[in-house]
Amino acid sequence: MTYLLLSCIVFILVAYFSPKNLTKPELYAVSMFSILLGFVIDIILDLKLNVYGYFEPGVQFAGFLPILILFPTSGVLYINFYPFKKSLKSKLLYILFWTVFSLAYEFFAIVAGFFYHNGWTYTYSALTYPFLLVLQLVHFHFFKHLVKKE
Repeated sequence: MTYLLLSCIVFILVAYFSPKNLTKPELYAVSMFSILLGFVIDIILDLKLNVYGYFEPGVQFAGFLPILILFPTSGVLYINFYPFKKSLKSKLLYILFWTVFSLAYEFFAIVAGFFYHNGWTYTYSALTYPFLLVLQLVHFHFFKHLVKKE
């Protein structure tokens, strides 16, 4: 629990004090999409399929902290510093960096005891994180498109 709480504090502070390249509506859209995506994925993989989870099987209040704090703050940091105007290679390396970061965080979350695998593997995570990161980008571009049409 200590690792989770410290992580929440660090993620909030880093996201809050980082220079912002996004507008307030964009920050809001990224945050809300990250929360929605977290809930949908966790309902399916944690509660329905029970292939991983937080603390122990079932729903615990502390299990909401990653979804409500870590996911939106990391989503904001990911999109905020995404190299939109750089080469495809830079973009792929950026996604690779966030995939490796996410895998490392997942490893330490398991070691700390607030996350567990139950049939899930790091290989599944390594394949899933890039997809989720690209999905976050697709949503962000869609949101910007909607705002531009207004």
